Amino acid sequence: MKHLLASLLILSFALVAKAQGDDELIHLFEVADSLHSVGRTDSAVVVGEDIIALAVKSENPTYQVAAYSAQGVYLRSLGRIDEALDAYCRGLEIVTSGKFRENPDQDAIDEIASLYINLAVLNLDMQSKDDAARNAEFAGKWVERSDDIDLRSTIFGVAGSVLTGCGKLDVAMQYQDKAYSNALKADNKEAAFRAAAYAMLCADRSGDKPAAQQWRDRCRQLMPEITSPMALLVYYQAECSISLKAGDHRNAITFFDKILNLDGIANLPFVQFDCYNNLHRSYAAIGDYRKAYSSLLKGNELRDTLWQQEKAESLQELTVKYETKETELALAQSEARRASTLMWLFAALGLLLVAAILFVAYAGRQRRRRLQNEMEFARLRADVSRQYVEGLENERRRMASELHDGVCNDLLAIKMSIGGGQSPADAAALIETCRESVRRISHELMPPEFAYATLDEVIRFFVNGQAEAAKPKTAITYASSITGSRWEDIPDTVSLEIYRIVQEAVSNAVKHSGATTIAVQLTVAEGRLTLSVTDNGTFHQGSKRGVGLDSIRRRAAAIGGKVTITHPDTGGTVVTLEN
Repeated sequence: MKHLLASLLILSFALVAKAQGDDELIHLFEVADSLHSVGRTDSAVVVGEDIIALAVKSENPTYQVAAYSAQGVYLRSLGRIDEALDAYCRGLEIVTSGKFRENPDQDAIDEIASLYINLAVLNLDMQSKDDAARNAEFAGKWVERSDDIDLRSTIFGVAGSVLTGCGKLDVAMQYQDKAYSNALKADNKEAAFRAAAYAMLCADRSGDKPAAQQWRDRCRQLMPEITSPMALLVYYQAECSISLKAGDHRNAITFFDKILNLDGIANLPFVQFDCYNNLHRSYAAIGDYRKAYSSLLKGNELRDTLWQQEKAESLQELTVKYETKETELALAQSEARRASTLMWLFAALGLLLVAAILFVAYAGRQRRRRLQNEMEFARLRADVSRQYVEGLENERRRMASELHDGVCNDLLAIKMSIGGGQSPADAAALIETCRESVRRISHELMPPEFAYATLDEVIRFFVNGQAEAAKPKTAITYASSITGSRWEDIPDTVSLEIYRIVQEAVSNAVKHSGATTIAVQLTVAEGRLTLSVTDNGTFHQGSKRGVGLDSIRRRAAAIGGKVTITHPDTGGTVVTLEN
């Protein structure tokens, strides 16, 4: 295995928490990270641009470094390496400035360490191992100064894994040991699990089999408590590497299959390339040449997409540029420390007085800036609300004009044609024109999501959102299947009513039944659609829930469907729609 990490270690940690009280930035960071975590990384990039704009406007360099670092992560996940390099480049311009590093606070220290470790992972992805090792050690040195025990554990673990991929096993083992001990202190089982997996790999590559087995035993002890696909990926990759080194290709294939079946693996193209690039060798070694050839083809497709020479050249240029700047900065800081020492010896009292004055001025400036930001955000919200209302009003006027000038005139023409004795064919043509106008207007009133997504996708997105909001009190799941047709074939009008029925049924179950589990199932077979929403809660006859059930029945009738409400002996309620 050429390297173990691929693009697994995406570090957007600590960015939101470091936004010191800026609610707008905190919200946007949460949105971007949520989109990225569910695989909608292209949308996360769009939000990332808004984060960068706000960070630049704030004139806070720590916010800006956090924003560029996060955007680099999202872009790298999409394989847009040149753009990721540009984002990291902007962050490094700030990080390597003397002003930023002059007495950095904890937020600045954490962001410097995060940026360097992100760059180290990208270096390793592009096979620039010397640069990857250097940036990993930069990150390790900076995070030593951090008070955040979780961040120390994470960055030590990632730095150790990068150094493992670079072949620096002794230093890597030291970092993994630090990562493991910090994770246990923070009671972070997943971080401890990852560190133990990398330590197992380091020990095996160093030839210390007993130590490798000890770390493997620690991983297996922690595994029942591990739910994160990313943490499991680390362990599976380590076992793959060890199996390949030992020539145990069947065991390696087993772990490669586990990796390729992990949730979210489609969003990690470097990991997929690494798996296919090794799977074809393992299949060939056991004589299964058909699967070997299939794996080789998949690996080549990914390689053509990711491995472009210009990307590696851009990365090298970035490394040379900032390596030189690091040296210059170190010399400048050394001179500044000597000058500061002399000034302190001869003018201690004067410096204390100046510092007190500067502190008072700085505090006042910060208060004024905070008030200005609050006023600006208030104006922004007011402008957005006004524009939204104006948009609705303009749309209402446009639809009124459509109905008056279009549909009403068509109806008048139909009336006149009937009264004037025109032929049935002419009257039918006018009626068809009117029908098309009404149909077009009704489609414009449809929710915008049905213009870009199928019924299955819209319901899945809705259920996932409800499930996230209801955790841990209620578990909400969704399952679907379709045979003999496509989701795109379901008319928008039918899709809308079914979607509203799901919304009403799930909302009733969450609000009124006290259910702990809610299951939504949608099936289309042989042109017949069946929807069921099942909960294990308590049905309250006579409550507001009855209004919701009436609404469900009316919507079902509108599309020619039938709704049944049953209460199994085991408890709960089942809402079933057949159409």
